[in-house]
Amino acid sequence: MHPNLGPSSESSSTQPRRLPVNPRRHKVAPEQRKRVVRACNACNVRRVRCSGELPCQRCCKTGRECEYPAEPDKHSLKDELERLRKRCAALEKGLQAAAPEEAAELIGQLDDGRPGPTFTGAGTATAPSFRSVSTELNPADTNGGRLLFDPDGTLRYFGETSGATFLDHLKQFMLALVPLTFQPESGDGSSFVATIGHYQTYDSRPIPNPDVDPLWLPARYEMIPMLAELRDYIQDGNGDFPSGGWGDLSNPPTPTATSVSLSAMTTDDSHRYLAFFHVCFALATCVGHSVFRHSDQHAGEAYFKRARMLVGNPLDTVRFTLGDVPVLALMGFYLIELNRRDAAYVYVSLAIHIAYIHGAFRSCVDEASKRTFWTLYILDRWLSVLMGRPPTIADEAIRLPLPSDTPNMPPCTGLRAHVELSRISGYIVCETFKIAPRIDKPGYSTLNIDKALRMLDEWKSQLPSGLAIGESTDPVCCTLHMARNQLIVLTTRPILLAAVKQAVAERYMNGQWSAQQHAHGSYISACMEAGYRNLVLAQRLRTARKLLQAGLHFVFNAAVILLLNQILVSSNNNKALGVLHTDMYASEIHFAIHTFEEASKTGTSYPRDCHRVLQDLRALVNRYLSHGHGIFERGHHPAHASSTQELHNATQRQKETQATPSNMNDSDSLHQEMMTWIQSDGLQLHNKLLL
Repeated sequence: MHPNLGPSSESSSTQPRRLPVNPRRHKVAPEQRKRVVRACNACNVRRVRCSGELPCQRCCKTGRECEYPAEPDKHSLKDELERLRKRCAALEKGLQAAAPEEAAELIGQLDDGRPGPTFTGAGTATAPSFRSVSTELNPADTNGGRLLFDPDGTLRYFGETSGATFLDHLKQFMLALVPLTFQPESGDGSSFVATIGHYQTYDSRPIPNPDVDPLWLPARYEMIPMLAELRDYIQDGNGDFPSGGWGDLSNPPTPTATSVSLSAMTTDDSHRYLAFFHVCFALATCVGHSVFRHSDQHAGEAYFKRARMLVGNPLDTVRFTLGDVPVLALMGFYLIELNRRDAAYVYVSLAIHIAYIHGAFRSCVDEASKRTFWTLYILDRWLSVLMGRPPTIADEAIRLPLPSDTPNMPPCTGLRAHVELSRISGYIVCETFKIAPRIDKPGYSTLNIDKALRMLDEWKSQLPSGLAIGESTDPVCCTLHMARNQLIVLTTRPILLAAVKQAVAERYMNGQWSAQQHAHGSYISACMEAGYRNLVLAQRLRTARKLLQAGLHFVFNAAVILLLNQILVSSNNNKALGVLHTDMYASEIHFAIHTFEEASKTGTSYPRDCHRVLQDLRALVNRYLSHGHGIFERGHHPAHASSTQELHNATQRQKETQATPSNMNDSDSLHQEMMTWIQSDGLQLHNKLLL
């Protein structure tokens, strides 16, 4: 800058200067200046200035009718936005009040731009994300369960919590696994994979109908030990955790010298009380010592037939009272022990409806009746888990208080804990596996799994100190904790099975797989640990008495889980998922198989069927493990052959190691199925290709 020039000089030389105002322009005072916001229609059409009055000056001069357009609502969009905001807030508040657990997920889906549930005219929700899958599959495969054939060819429905449904998923997987470990000289496991779509049950056979006298009773010296045996198993007033409420089992009835005709019994209820003792004798002969069955008339089916005759026609509701509820519940218990689960499902449902009729779900006259109702509730929830079907009792309908301690009755601590655990099992069946959801949101998901596992952990943490498992060998306490472990198993085992499939596919197609990298490793670990704990508890329980049907069920499911774990975790990766070395499970698996081998010598066909399944499954697993965990050179699997010659060469190489199927026509479909195994995380139960 030049020293003689100041800033004003520089700016005046560089910036354009404003011209002076034209002196001829008429100056209008500010107060007289007027800006017209709207022009009338006539001025607007002619594109001339309008004075804005009504009528305007131009229309007055020309004599035209002066009209203005309708004034727009300046606040219409703003008001509409505010109205929609208020409505959205009200709907979110209502959703959170109706379904607090699901609200966060559904709102999050909408915020993220993911499709939420859509509602039909009937008010039920459907998930659009599943519609594309459903249209591609058989509808029978998208209902969250399976229709399986019994030995007589009758289809029966089983939900996802049913062991029969899980075994059918497992059979389909093993059917694909068998060709990969093909051994022409071996037929081990063939009977297991040959029963896809079928299951074994006693319900397909008629209930024995012996010719009996309903008023006949065994001698008093025979009744006393039978009732004592039953009291020992149900811990009616004995054991570390005594229960009670079924009735007086300490005083057997007096044998009658004469009998009456069946027609007389339908009108005279004086002998009806004997039905309770007959079903108790039936249970004693079923779970007790074989000495109680020294003749046909002392057999369990004979006692059960007498109880049925004394109770009468179940459709004759006029004759049924609350006193019949314990009888029907015990009859359901007896049928469970015979592995007649469908029949037990019907008897327990009948007992519940009789209790409904007499208002027992709201109030009971005494503590014994209250405990009987809650025991019936436990049986109903147990059968719901076994069959994967909706429970008969709805939690929302029950107003009856929980059992309470009463003089002259055993403590109620154990029964209350079992009721709370049964409530959790109802959530798992209805909500986690979507058999009867309150809101039809997307099914089996991490949200429901986490909530179920959290509920089970809270249940355990809130147990009274007297019910802690510790080193206790009390049968009821052990069975209670085994029931909790079983709920963990059935909640997480779909993910475990998907991980096993993924491991097999990765090893065959890519040559390696790491269990530690699985996205849902915590669920897999929880599943295997629960199965291991149940086998440990079962070994402890067997030192006290033989296992009842529930205990055998827990052992079988735990053994299946540990057998699958042998496929999942290789011997050189024994720390994967934080579980024990697979070799350490060998003793527990052997215990389970030996348990069913011993139980199959007496009793129903259930232990024999379980023994055969575990033997076949172990043979298939050992066959897989004997082939180096399926690790082959990448690209040498027949599914990777891109030409006839390559397919022939791959076939020859695999035949030399006896590790490829004799029929190569299905290699492409097997490759595609393996690809679905790799992509699956086990959370999409509705797609049969993923399970």
